[in-house]
Amino acid sequence: MIIKFFLIIIILGDIKGAQSYAPVNRSIKTAKFLEKQGNIDGSIAIYREILNKNPNHKASIRNLKNLFIGHRKYEEGIKFYKERLENKINDHKDYADLGEFYYLNGQNSEANKTWEIGMKKFIDNRTYYRSMFAVYSKYGLNKGVNLLLEIGRKRFGASFLTYESGAYYQAIKAYDLAMDQFVLNLVHNSRQIGIIERRILVMSDDENALPIIEEKLVRASRNYPTKTLDILSQFYFKQQKYEESYLKKKELNNYKIFDPNEWLVTAGNFREEGQYKLAIDAYNYIMTFEINSFLKGKVLLGLAQTFEDQIVPSNEVNIIPYFFGKNIFFKDPFQVQSEISKIHLSRSISLYDSMLASLDKSPLKAEAHFKLGEIQYRILQDFDQAYLLYNRSLQSNPNKSLKTKVILRIIDVLIARGQKEEAKSFIARQLKKSPSKELKLKNIYFSFLTEKASHTLALIDSFKFDLTPTDSEFNDLIELNNMIIEYFDEEEDSKNAFVHYQKSEYLLKQKKVGDAIEELTYIKNTFMNKKIGPLINLRLAILYYRLKDFDNALKVASLLEDTRFADIGIIFTAEIFEKSLFDHEKAKKLYMRILDEYPSSIYAEPVRYHIRELQNITNS
Repeated sequence: MIIKFFLIIIILGDIKGAQSYAPVNRSIKTAKFLEKQGNIDGSIAIYREILNKNPNHKASIRNLKNLFIGHRKYEEGIKFYKERLENKINDHKDYADLGEFYYLNGQNSEANKTWEIGMKKFIDNRTYYRSMFAVYSKYGLNKGVNLLLEIGRKRFGASFLTYESGAYYQAIKAYDLAMDQFVLNLVHNSRQIGIIERRILVMSDDENALPIIEEKLVRASRNYPTKTLDILSQFYFKQQKYEESYLKKKELNNYKIFDPNEWLVTAGNFREEGQYKLAIDAYNYIMTFEINSFLKGKVLLGLAQTFEDQIVPSNEVNIIPYFFGKNIFFKDPFQVQSEISKIHLSRSISLYDSMLASLDKSPLKAEAHFKLGEIQYRILQDFDQAYLLYNRSLQSNPNKSLKTKVILRIIDVLIARGQKEEAKSFIARQLKKSPSKELKLKNIYFSFLTEKASHTLALIDSFKFDLTPTDSEFNDLIELNNMIIEYFDEEEDSKNAFVHYQKSEYLLKQKKVGDAIEELTYIKNTFMNKKIGPLINLRLAILYYRLKDFDNALKVASLLEDTRFADIGIIFTAEIFEKSLFDHEKAKKLYMRILDEYPSSIYAEPVRYHIRELQNITNS
């Protein structure tokens, strides 16, 4: 019975509390509405009414202050805060705010007097100092800032307000002073190292700050290496001074316990930046320490990936994306370049094999099998060996993310091997187990290559509502949908032409480039006047270019004149002359045609930029 009684009291109390909050919230909404309507006095009256009942209602005080300042009602602001002080509402912020209104009203001596009274009254209140710092820094009152720091640090220690003052000096571009404050913070406040690091790295976006940041961090690193060396390393990394970054990272290990996970991240960062030598050095450095077998596996994996990254030269970057750009339904999964580094190939395979040999039941075995499969599939095009390795990866208990990748690749390999029925059956089984977004997209991809266009459109239609415009695959799917609708029309010849085009895409996924060219040539000769013709010519030109058959690539590209791909054809031709035939003058003339004849082309701006680059090269 007693318990029930107390429960009733608690419930009634909650209801009462809720009832008291509700009118206040409604009143604030009304006040904001009136402010939007331009009825400032009405809005002020509502806030005052709220504060008459609850003098410490923070939101109302804040909103009222903003109204006074926003509408230059400085006298009203002074009156409001004087009333609060006369009523002995012991809020330190009232002194800071009253002084601010005196300052805004041009009454500087009254402002200083008010702030001094507040300082005497709240001499041991850190929050008052912070309130005052906000005021002084807001109006650039440097004398006040300095005085506040001097008094505050005598009472609360050398690190007091170092972050705030550093941010202030950074904002006014007094980088020398900002760095002094940030270094002080690093020395005395280890909890804020991450925040300070981000501040310094953001500051380094301004070139004028770079020598100051470097000088201050180098000097600080001599006296406080554990606090500053890592930040100095990150600073050098951002400035692409990779060697210096690496050396500072190593130097730090003289002063702290070695962290292999931290160094794995460091090595990975160097690899991502293409700093392969430093990445290899970093991975090997980790191996000089006593680490467990799992971490050894991670190191071997990183090393193998580093050598793998160097098997093939970096892809040539084109000015514009040709043939649907990087659309997942048209992207070539194979390595296009003919030249590979046999040394790096051998080294990466050897390292992956070492992982498999040395790691008994490690989850990394699945990753190693997958990586070896990728080399066989993408680079060496040994589809049988790739199929074997992907299945071994699947059998090695991969994590969820890797498992998805492996399943998708098995489908790719079955397609590459020409095993349509096996691929179809495998997809159906996997969809039954787990109908993921990735698998549904791969099913659409398979359908586009092997099924009737109407079947693919139906799959797209049933799936597109599972995606949102923010999904990376959304635009790719819509692009495929629109392409099929555009070229697969009611006319029988158009349908036949599209079927042959599908066949050519399927052949490309089998790495049968010659057969694909034959198929495309058949379409070109047989269905010359159909809508799909320009698309076929564009595809042909790109394939000839990949085979280094520049004469045929140029010949077919010329057929794109007076078509919807005319601008693309000209840019493509210009790139051949520039990058393969090394005729820069001819290339420049062709690029200029885009600016003269196709100024509204979406590619006009990147071409304009590239012309400037080309001129700089030829002039140097």
